[in-house]
Amino acid sequence: MSVRIRHVVTVALGILALSGCRTVQDKERDLTAQCKRDWPCKKSGLCTGLCTPEPCVCAAKTPSDCTSSTDCNGVGACTPKDGKCVVATNADCARVAACKATGVCTAKDGICLVGSDADCAQSDLCKDQRKCSLKGSACVDATFNPALLDPSKIGDNAPEKFKVKFTTKKGEFVAEFTRAWAPIAADRFYNLVKIGYYNEDAFYRVDDSQAEFGVHGNPEVSAVWMGMKLKDDPNKQSNDRGTIAFPRPYPNSRWAPVVIHTKDNRDLNQVGYAPFGKVIQGMNVVDSLTKNAGEGAPGSKPPDMDKLVHGGNAFLRANYPQMDFLTGVSLM
Repeated sequence: MSVRIRHVVTVALGILALSGCRTVQDKERDLTAQCKRDWPCKKSGLCTGLCTPEPCVCAAKTPSDCTSSTDCNGVGACTPKDGKCVVATNADCARVAACKATGVCTAKDGICLVGSDADCAQSDLCKDQRKCSLKGSACVDATFNPALLDPSKIGDNAPEKFKVKFTTKKGEFVAEFTRAWAPIAADRFYNLVKIGYYNEDAFYRVDDSQAEFGVHGNPEVSAVWMGMKLKDDPNKQSNDRGTIAFPRPYPNSRWAPVVIHTKDNRDLNQVGYAPFGKVIQGMNVVDSLTKNAGEGAPGSKPPDMDKLVHGGNAFLRANYPQMDFLTGVSLM
């Protein structure tokens, strides 16, 4: 064998020898660089190269591997265990958007779920839909009356006269209702108050002439009652300051929304607005309600009715933070 050939063979054998002598640390360092560029790292936290035992694999080793992954923010898989990111603690679940939205804040058997009333109480479901208690595996409104979704469960005639107390963060006001003024309206309103329909409803349209409320915070409930239109009552009382009526945009269109007149609106006497009650105490509270609290700016336009009906209180609280709400409505 010539000297030249022997030199080439010697160099080749040396390269092979060096390659075979790479340390585990070297292999893992190079593999980690590759792992971090791959999709499983971004999604599932498999960002660290491990070569013990062989073969070398991409795995989740450090907390940062997991917390930077989309699975951590999506399903709570934020803790490294046996080379994978898993749901291990309530702190993992707290990182998930669904914890704040729907109460899935407790870690159990490798998943996030609703584990207590406290999970529900901190959720948007509690704030927007009064679903603050755990039942089965979901947050529910323990005070929710089944009749809100089934109008066939109600149908009482209102008393000839009855009073209702309205509570807001700005104070209370009381109204007296007279069935003889508009019996169809009085019966509907009386039954809705009894089943808690108006609790947590917003004053979504307030201007210099009236304050309106009565679209339910839960769009599912609003959808039911929008389909239960009332026949018109004849107008027997003038739409004066303090009187209360159902809006009537067209014949036989009344359902649940209510207006309180903050000034004399006698032009409405001729278009079917039939008052059936009047504020007898606390009219100053009605006067103090934030006018058209659109996007936090008094004086702006009220919310689009279609968006309100379909978005409910979640839509209002997100877009109209200064809007006033009823915190309680009860028969006296």
